[in-house]
Amino acid sequence: MTEQAPEAQGTAPEPEEERKPVVFAVRIDPVLREQIEGLRGITEQSVNDVGVEALEGWVTQTLADEGIRQKAMAELDAEERRLQERRSAIAGILGNTATPAIATGEEVPRQSGAPNAGRRGKPRTES
Repeated sequence: MTEQAPEAQGTAPEPEEERKPVVFAVRIDPVLREQIEGLRGITEQSVNDVGVEALEGWVTQTLADEGIRQKAMAELDAEERRLQERRSAIAGILGNTATPAIATGEEVPRQSGAPNAGRRGKPRTES
């Protein structure tokens, strides 16, 4: 499957009425293709309409599956644990302990001691 988007990835989602469709191509068995062509001729739907309808149905069905929901939550929990481990490792490198204040972006008081304790490099000379 391939996906092509006209805009750069990572942009904020646009309001629904302004979103532009993207190409999403799939490879299917030739027999299935013949069946789709025959049925869409009877229903007078475009290949695009048939594909969108099928994919929307699949997404709805998948989101309703409790097993999928549990797996998604487990993946979120695992990611949260990985981020916490990384935060702790970085805090250890910096000589701090990971605190909730770091996670929320609140200002954390500096440790007491020499103003440049833990810094590497050439020592400054006071003038």
